[in-house]
Amino acid sequence: MKYTTNEYDEEEQLTEYIFHNYLNLLNEVEHLANRAFIAEWKAQATDSKNMAEALRKNWGSPDDPRVLEEMQDGYDEFLVRIRNRILSRHSDIVFVNRCPSCQSIVATPKAQQCRWCGHDWHIYAFQC
Repeated sequence: MKYTTNEYDEEEQLTEYIFHNYLNLLNEVEHLANRAFIAEWKAQATDSKNMAEALRKNWGSPDDPRVLEEMQDGYDEFLVRIRNRILSRHSDIVFVNRCPSCQSIVATPKAQQCRWCGHDWHIYAFQC
């Protein structure tokens, strides 16, 4: 799917890219906070009070003050903090893949097609 460059937001795309491609670099508290956010969204989406309670209990009712601290500013700020921490502490292993044509961040570290401008650089691998 090709997106328009009008939709491109560098900060938002970098945050999404880091979170989706380097989830393994979250620390224990960040993992727990992420689970608690997910549990709360699922709990709010169900009509069953029992299901909501079970989700919160089994998926991450945040009893740990460190988890609550991670969650206090909301999910968007939580993601930005994760992005900044991962970029600063793991710059040696994080690769931000960009389109060689428009310099936008692409979907994954191994992607060879831009979802923003549509440029495809798969063919370059075969030209030696």
